[in-house]
Amino acid sequence: MADKTADQSGDEREKRIAELKAKMQASAKKAKASAEAEAPASAAPAKEAPAAAVENPAPAASAASAATATAVASAPAGEAPAKSGSNGAPTNGAAAAAEIAAATPVVSSAPAFQEDSPEAKARKEMNRREFLTYAWGGALGLVALQAGVGLFFFMMPRFKAGEFGGVFFIGPESALPPTSAPPDPFVAGKFWLVNTEDVGPKALYMVCTHLGCLYKWEQANNRFECPCHGSKFTREGFYIEGPAPRSLDTFVISIEGGEVAVDTGKKELGAPSADSPARAVPA
Repeated sequence: MADKTADQSGDEREKRIAELKAKMQASAKKAKASAEAEAPASAAPAKEAPAAAVENPAPAASAASAATATAVASAPAGEAPAKSGSNGAPTNGAAAAAEIAAATPVVSSAPAFQEDSPEAKARKEMNRREFLTYAWGGALGLVALQAGVGLFFFMMPRFKAGEFGGVFFIGPESALPPTSAPPDPFVAGKFWLVNTEDVGPKALYMVCTHLGCLYKWEQANNRFECPCHGSKFTREGFYIEGPAPRSLDTFVISIEGGEVAVDTGKKELGAPSADSPARAVPA
């Protein structure tokens, strides 16, 4: 019966529901009339109460309908609850309640779509815009870094061995001049090779530390002298006197495979003139 009611159209379903309600109200009236007939005749107040109920049958019918719906809900699955009258015969109240429940459409509470506010949309759009900005900035920065590194290695001078700025191999360590020998000039590398007792071989840069003049070795005085402004240095390159601010600069010397190598691309500045151990003390 419930399946037939569900297959009907909207108007037919409402008409069927109205018929079922009328049947339920008639059944309720019949039950009340039976109860009144069984009541004692001497109970006058009891008669007045059913009479009042008969005058307004609608609330009583509503109460009977609620009771019938409760019986249908509490009935075991697979069994149709039967409402017994005064004579014990089952009525069709349970079937009517079941038809009403089946005919009532079930409305599912689907969540309503909520559109974002303009502020939320602007915030999301700004976040995407910032992400794209950072992504593009990072990519451009990476490209610029790679281009800079490549340009640096491309522009960085590469000097060959034996030319100024590169490495000079001056022979085995055993071929170094004695510590008492005068400095040996290497014009191509712009340095004087000197063998000392304290630190071993030194490569003195041929340029004066004052204004860049080329100083000379004066064998008679056993020292270096600058012809431009008179700065003087010892054989080991220490400042003696003059306007030079520091001792002579040197190049890095290393031993590679038993051979002395002078790297003219790596220059070390001399110590300040005030710290020179050979500084002349004014009389």
